[in-house]
Amino acid sequence: MITRRPAPTRERILDAAVDLFGRQGFRATSVGEIEAAAGLVPRRGALYKHFESKEALLEAAVERRGRAVDELEELLDTPLGDPRDEVRTLGRIAFREIGRDQAVLRIVMREGDNFPELRDRFHERIVRRGHEQAEARLRLLAERAGATEVDVRALAAILLASVINYRVLDTLFGRPPGDLAEDRYIEAWADSALRLLDTHGLLGEAATKEART
Repeated sequence: MITRRPAPTRERILDAAVDLFGRQGFRATSVGEIEAAAGLVPRRGALYKHFESKEALLEAAVERRGRAVDELEELLDTPLGDPRDEVRTLGRIAFREIGRDQAVLRIVMREGDNFPELRDRFHERIVRRGHEQAEARLRLLAERAGATEVDVRALAAILLASVINYRVLDTLFGRPPGDLAEDRYIEAWADSALRLLDTHGLLGEAATKEART
């Protein structure tokens, strides 16, 4: 029988804070509530052993997600495979990572006006970085296909927008667009993405024939 080790105290505190800030708001959440939710004795100073302040928790939450996005570089730096598989892989990665951003996104949406620097850092470290990664991968597809005139940046933005929309609506209303399950949405997204890339000449001949069927 495998026994899982409990998460480090710092991570438990951060997870609890992200959840509470997103649901209750930053100012409405007390340090004691965060400590209790993390499984600690409240108001005994445990939080301050790991974070200087509640504001530091916000910064740490964004930075943690930013590091996760940075770690995708190694995965996305692998050689290109079949274009059809490539698109599906990119789609799954985007849905997974943007889904993991959801808890912090809820805080940014709720508290962005009160913490504009936090909102800007979220955009730079996570949103912009994600677009740059998608653009770089599509650019490799375009170069391999000889599609040198394609506006790859715009295509990457279009493809990511539909993924972000799914997550944002789910975050706002607690239900995804069209009440569609994630697997069904991803499958439709991948088929649509392939047809779009085919139109712009980014797919190889074999993948192009399959995309058109």
